[in-house]
Amino acid sequence: MILHILTKAPDSIVATQMQQAIGGQDAVLLIEEAVTAALDPSWQAWQQCQSRIFLLSEDLISRGLASIATDNELPTLEMDGFVALTEQHEKTVTWY
Repeated sequence: MILHILTKAPDSIVATQMQQAIGGQDAVLLIEEAVTAALDPSWQAWQQCQSRIFLLSEDLISRGLASIATDNELPTLEMDGFVALTEQHEKTVTWY
């Protein structure tokens, strides 16, 4: 089980590479620019990972996207949840 942490926008090459690398037991945390995925609920990774993809609340708030994530019922985590995810997974891969 791997925790994939994406830092780049969902339309980036890095995001595409990450989507190709995700396994069936892996989880995804969207941070920094990646939280703009809240603007596109049809983004392929939302369907690919379903209940295993999360947005970091602090980054949503700093970009003014928190209400959009809430309106689209997208799963969010605060920093404590981020730490818990890292503890639950054997490996962590950060996509820059």
